[in-house]
Amino acid sequence: MLVPLVLLVLAAEAAEATPRLPTVATVERILLPRSSGTVTLTAYPFNKRIELRSTRDGAALATKIAAAGSRLCPRTLVDRNTVILRCVTRRLEGSLVNDKGNLFLEIFELRGVPWRGDENRIDVFYSPLDFHFGDGCPGNTPVARGECAYRTGQYTVAAVEFRRALAAEGRRVATLRLGDIALRNQDPVAAAGWYQAAGRVGGFGRLAAVRLCELSGTCLGKQRQYFFDSSALAEPLHTEMLLRTARVAAYLGELPQAMLALRQAIEAAHGGCDGSTLLFCRQLLLKVLEEPGKDGAVEALETYLVLPGRIEGPLAFTLVHAAAQKAAELGAPVFAGNLMAASAQAVEAAGQGLLGDFLLRTVEFYLVGGDRTRARVVAEFADTRLGRDKLTGSRWNAVLKEMEGSADELANATGTRVVIGEATRDLTLAYTALARATNARLSAEAADHESAGAP
Repeated sequence: MLVPLVLLVLAAEAAEATPRLPTVATVERILLPRSSGTVTLTAYPFNKRIELRSTRDGAALATKIAAAGSRLCPRTLVDRNTVILRCVTRRLEGSLVNDKGNLFLEIFELRGVPWRGDENRIDVFYSPLDFHFGDGCPGNTPVARGECAYRTGQYTVAAVEFRRALAAEGRRVATLRLGDIALRNQDPVAAAGWYQAAGRVGGFGRLAAVRLCELSGTCLGKQRQYFFDSSALAEPLHTEMLLRTARVAAYLGELPQAMLALRQAIEAAHGGCDGSTLLFCRQLLLKVLEEPGKDGAVEALETYLVLPGRIEGPLAFTLVHAAAQKAAELGAPVFAGNLMAASAQAVEAAGQGLLGDFLLRTVEFYLVGGDRTRARVVAEFADTRLGRDKLTGSRWNAVLKEMEGSADELANATGTRVVIGEATRDLTLAYTALARATNARLSAEAADHESAGAP
């Protein structure tokens, strides 16, 4: 029994090794005025923003924060009782702290990348059968039972089983998962200790090293490509590594690289961005699509076009709106209209309450692109499905007036099915063109890489 006891002691010591792995680079503390009443905080690290909402006197709150002269969040805006802090980094966290009767705002610049919140969780199931550490769920070994419990959200049960597994087969997986559970319990330092105890050997060891890197930031420089290398990893570890690559790249502001990794995860043999990773992928893609500017825009649209089941499920309508808007910003309003039209039937199935605004925006995109025929057909569809009395308001009035044309033009509008069919065809052609462009870019990058390495 000597070896299991040593393993347990080492793991426990590693899990308690808090000071040796600082996760915060900079802390700013700002005293808030008592006149603000009850204050709540929400951080949006990807958007470089922190919002404070007070029950009264938002102006005084904003003035106090602005006077403090934060380096991390130098711009302060106020909207009634909401104070918006514009920050200079995505590696950001914020919290409110009560200290001796005073309320302080603390702003943290992280060494690694943000990890709080469901949008940052990459939950991949490690099948006991596939990895040969037990039978299928509910499992017949401690690590198998732990993984099955973890998958269903029974984290207390999972922690008990994983601790038992430290002295048995699958201890590397168990150590890794104990770190994940510590992180869910808002304890990054204990999590880092478990990740350290997992070692660096094998696929799970490599994922433990990456998790540690995400918290500590120690490998986010030149070593990152080595640490986040997904080659030679079995599935689903290969797909998980690609998803983690995408997340870290996005937080570091490397949006094209983030979207390329996300697309590779989707196209991997295991099939990423489905099942337990569906929400993570959609949230990350949405963040990039909603980001101002063109950085990563083409890559984000490429990724959106291959997203599994993109016109249904969580965030489907939000994503299609964001993708269409991004396409329009890139100078392709007809393509934006096609994106919308291809989703029209799914929107109608979800309920007519969503359909009116959706079809109006589709018509507007077509008109901006000069395609009055498709705009007219979509408007006719809206009239048929919703009734003319629903096509009211300044925007509908404007587009209906703009579409007033000859009978010949109306005769060319042969029905909504044609428009939706053509939109789908155009999306297929657009995807093919984007795929060819991506392949050409990757080939050029590979050639440059070989040239750089040639003697």
